[in-house]
Amino acid sequence: MNVKNFSAFFFDLDGTLVDSAPDILSLIRLVLEEAALPVPDMDTTLIGPPLEDIMAAVAPQCSTEQQLALVLAYRKRYRVHDYAGTRVFTGIPGLLQRLRKQGCQLFVATNKPNYVTRRLLERKGLLPLFTDIVCRDSVPDQALSKCAMIRRLLDQYGVSASQTVMVGDSRLDMEGGHQAGVTTLAALYGYGGRDALLSANPDLVVESESWQVVKTWPGGVPVYL
Repeated sequence: MNVKNFSAFFFDLDGTLVDSAPDILSLIRLVLEEAALPVPDMDTTLIGPPLEDIMAAVAPQCSTEQQLALVLAYRKRYRVHDYAGTRVFTGIPGLLQRLRKQGCQLFVATNKPNYVTRRLLERKGLLPLFTDIVCRDSVPDQALSKCAMIRRLLDQYGVSASQTVMVGDSRLDMEGGHQAGVTTLAALYGYGGRDALLSANPDLVVESESWQVVKTWPGGVPVYL
């Protein structure tokens, strides 16, 4: 298999393009402390689902209204954050540049809000490398699933699903890719957990954030990206 088989790549953001866990987890902790709530043990596997689901997981004792207040408090802070604790995974800039030279269109599909996604990517120097971005809030009054994000951009840009790869580090990414009929690539270096990702039956896997070797799964045949 060769990159020439594909003309478009969709990337999740947190845990796939950037290691944003230090900023995210520290802000969740701060919001809980400010609300005088206990702070549970947290690790990177918490990251990936929509923020509403994350707050429900860290504050299950709270009502839906209280959890929504936590979400709003977090977003207010994260919108103006400097993202100093967030870094781009080492192999990502080179990967994106190689794919662009091959003529591929590159997209971001993330549960992060649009404003924050663009601001973070711009601060990390990645924004100019992407053709477009779709987020959970890209359609007013509608929360897009990962599948809906992919299909929206496939339709908008006239890209064939058979020529498209969804790259992500969570089961939601793999399931969304399968539902949209695209090839799925599991970033095993991310936050979703190796076993959980592999149980979602990805078509391809990458073990390291250096992106030196990508393989088909489970066959282990190298893919040249």
